[in-house]
Amino acid sequence: MDSEIYNKLSIINVKNKLGLGEICAKGDNIYVRCPFCSEKNESNMKLNVTNDSYYCRRCGESGFAIGLYARANYISNKTAYKRLLQQEADMTTELVEIKKSERRTDEEISLVYKYFLKMLGLTKKHYEILTELGFSKDEIIKYSFKSIPQREHEKVEICNRLRKGGLDLKGIPGFFINKQMKWTFKSHKGFFIPVIYNNRVNGLRVHLEQEYKFKTTDIWFSSSNEYRGANAKNNILILTPANKTSLELIDNDKKQEQDIIIASEMLLAYKAHSIYDKLTIGLPNTISKKQAKEILNNISIKKAIVFLDKHTMFVDPYPIYNYLLNQIDENKEEIDIIFNNVDMANIKNKDIIETV
Repeated sequence: MDSEIYNKLSIINVKNKLGLGEICAKGDNIYVRCPFCSEKNESNMKLNVTNDSYYCRRCGESGFAIGLYARANYISNKTAYKRLLQQEADMTTELVEIKKSERRTDEEISLVYKYFLKMLGLTKKHYEILTELGFSKDEIIKYSFKSIPQREHEKVEICNRLRKGGLDLKGIPGFFINKQMKWTFKSHKGFFIPVIYNNRVNGLRVHLEQEYKFKTTDIWFSSSNEYRGANAKNNILILTPANKTSLELIDNDKKQEQDIIIASEMLLAYKAHSIYDKLTIGLPNTISKKQAKEILNNISIKKAIVFLDKHTMFVDPYPIYNYLLNQIDENKEEIDIIFNNVDMANIKNKDIIETV
């Protein structure tokens, strides 16, 4: 059903057309005063915004949105249907309680993100930021860095196009239903950095124009606090050398020792990878010791060049550092570890990286 028609026939639009004031909400339900009961101050009618139904716990009246509109106006369902379609929809609501969706599989999330990124562009401002950090035009296109739309009508239209293409946005981190009951997505002033693992986009990292909490400029594309939203995982980025796949280099019983790049934050990882063309692991700027061990345990490391951005150095660089040192102790192997404290603004060429 077309989203405009759906809105006109929805329980929220009928609630507003009948002037039923919201009293409280719980989950998918909005509670209002029943128009058929004498009690004026009781929240005795429950409107379900998911299946567009209504039920009064006092008088027992129940049904669906069109029937509620017809019954309240003393007209037939057929007439109610026609009238609702002739009027503009009013989807305003204030009391719907936040209810998350179950996070979808990595495969489903990757499919949505793949087509989502194709619909986005890159502003001149963000292009200039990336070129100042040393990325070439070809690299910017190759890595699919994309600006985040800010206008609500544009975001809603993008979501409508994704859904018309057969993609379900429920349970996809970053996407949620707004107060007008339309699908949209979280927007911050910044651009997306695709987080790739096994050739799939498992997450989207947001590089902000201005610092966020704790002086970081990088956060996850997530909607955990929004209606029908979903939380993002603390994903890692795996970039492989040309003509290689991560499956060839990781989880292989016949692993060979190799040189690897480890970078705190995804943008730094992309830059280091473009220079060295080695197996590169990008880590979010907050990572637990357990995650560090899980990430690095399946790689036989000969030499690790580690780039830590200023935020990670300030917050907690020890999970990465401690794991690498422990691996040397446990395996009694000599691993060449080079730690660098890096300012992204200085990462422009290999000579600068090697002398940091």
